[in-house]
Amino acid sequence: MTEPATRPACMQQFTTQEPSLGDWQRATLDGNQALAHNDIQTALAQYHTALGLADALWRQLSDPDTAIAMRVVSHHNLAELHTRTRRPDLAATHFYQAHELLYEITQDASLDLRWRAAARRHSSVARIELLQFLHRHPGHERAGHAAALPWQDPAETQH
Repeated sequence: MTEPATRPACMQQFTTQEPSLGDWQRATLDGNQALAHNDIQTALAQYHTALGLADALWRQLSDPDTAIAMRVVSHHNLAELHTRTRRPDLAATHFYQAHELLYEITQDASLDLRWRAAARRHSSVARIELLQFLHRHPGHERAGHAAALPWQDPAETQH
């Protein structure tokens, strides 16, 4: 039996129903629209809601690509917002969290191969974003560490 999703504080509006992919999409689109109109506070709130939804739905979705994309996109949206508002330390946090998440999934041999393959597919874009950030803002230790992670298939190391 699957555990019900826990609701972060930023998701109080979803108390009468289980959070869904549609809720995540709405929060993300609302955040994008707010950011396009330079409404930083609304964008920040919507992007935090989207990340909370992505985290809550993480293990409930059967499609690994969707589940992984939700979390990575949510982190990257927050990173972009923080980059635009000249808060590179906060941006770095989201870039490396997305990258490290993907790395951990690809290295977890206990996960179904579909999840590891999906994480590997998403990792190329996440790595490019992380490297571009590091090029613009060198010196972030954890972001640099995340960029240097040794990406390889755990099955390759067992030979």
